[in-house]
Amino acid sequence: MSLPAVPSVKLNDGTSIPAIGYGLGTTNFGKDATAHIVDALNAGYRYIDAAQQYANSKSIGDALKQWGGKREDVYILTKVGQEGVDATQNDPEVVLKKLLKEMNVDYVDLYLIHNPFYVEPLGFPAFWAKMEALVDAGLTRSIGVSNFRTEDFAKFEGAWRIPPAVNQIEYNPYIWHAANIRRLRAYQDKHDIKFETYGPLNSLFRSTGGPVDAVVKDIAARRGYTEAQVLLLWAAQHSGGAVVTTSTNTQRQREQLAALTLDKLTDADVEAIAKAGKGRFFRKFQQKVWDTAEP
Repeated sequence: MSLPAVPSVKLNDGTSIPAIGYGLGTTNFGKDATAHIVDALNAGYRYIDAAQQYANSKSIGDALKQWGGKREDVYILTKVGQEGVDATQNDPEVVLKKLLKEMNVDYVDLYLIHNPFYVEPLGFPAFWAKMEALVDAGLTRSIGVSNFRTEDFAKFEGAWRIPPAVNQIEYNPYIWHAANIRRLRAYQDKHDIKFETYGPLNSLFRSTGGPVDAVVKDIAARRGYTEAQVLLLWAAQHSGGAVVTTSTNTQRQREQLAALTLDKLTDADVEAIAKAGKGRFFRKFQQKVWDTAEP
């Protein structure tokens, strides 16, 4: 069986990331995800999205061994940062070396700061310098951030030698229109920092019965796509970046992966979903970060 040809997104450091990744958070959080990663790899996923705080990185190494493919054919992203530990346990070098050992790999493709709170007590410039040193050491190919706000970037923009390649944030029709997200989008466009979007299916599972439902259903029926596929395409096209999703159901894994191989939504359809999304605001993740954000 031929595997779907998933497009990639070019990053500001010259590398590329597959346009859709399989995430080890939410349903996989804190669990052995080996079997689900193997299923995802067999389905055609070539990007695995992990994190220190997901506490299941060993599953990646076990899955790669069971799958039998080449390490270099899989894009591995992981993140530094965990709540409730002291600063030494959130040191980016210490954490990455530990995660590499757990995954049984020599490097990752992309290493992110999971949220802006984890840079303390070092502060943004010093913490980012440590991230840059990991690129120099060959332990990660690219570096970036997650759940960062415009005001966070401002605290180390003048100090970075290697700019962040991505900012991974919650992004869907019910969140993009917030003033601080629109301001963030303008900032990232200026610096060519790509979005990676998680929570793209929130309107299907976490905030149902809202104003985008009818629009998405109409587009899905008209295009012969599932509603999930429409929303995944919307997130990729509207954000201009990559999307991260997850499922332990093999059929859903394949459905979601296939979304990024389908013909794109028309500009009119992308705008129709965006316009409908303005009728509701809903955020599920990283409340502490955004509750303290500038409006």
